[in-house]
Amino acid sequence: MKKLTIIRHAKSDWSFDVPDMDRPISKRGKNDAQIMAELIDTINCFPQIIYSSPSKRTVETYEYFFKYSSVFKNIEFQKSNQLYDFSGYNVLEFIRNIDDAYSSVVLFSHNNSCSFLTAELGGEYKHVPTCGIIIFDFDVSLWSQITDGKLNHYFPKSYR
Repeated sequence: MKKLTIIRHAKSDWSFDVPDMDRPISKRGKNDAQIMAELIDTINCFPQIIYSSPSKRTVETYEYFFKYSSVFKNIEFQKSNQLYDFSGYNVLEFIRNIDDAYSSVVLFSHNNSCSFLTAELGGEYKHVPTCGIIIFDFDVSLWSQITDGKLNHYFPKSYR
């Protein structure tokens, strides 16, 4: 059994004239990240490793989850350029190459990759809003074998 939790970065702050990779999260993004970090403690998410896109907004979102969620403490955190992907294909390839020793993984990523993966792996397209959490349960033993899984989602608008 494999569990994959994907968290879309929190709302970006576009008031800064910076490259996309350097865009921070906004005040609303910070509020949503705190709300969703506290929520994740209640939804049976116990990752063995956490991966993130290296963009400033995804790393900042992770930092809010680390600060406000007890389940993110003492978990290895790694950045991967492959997760700075807006189509979803690179993220899907990344997922299928995760070390099989891990059965529960968290990724911090971007849209459109998050929404693409709801259709590709969950069988139903869902637009994943900023700071949205999607969770897939796969009845396989190898990450390379994932095709379709049971999809659950948690979006900030429902918890504000």
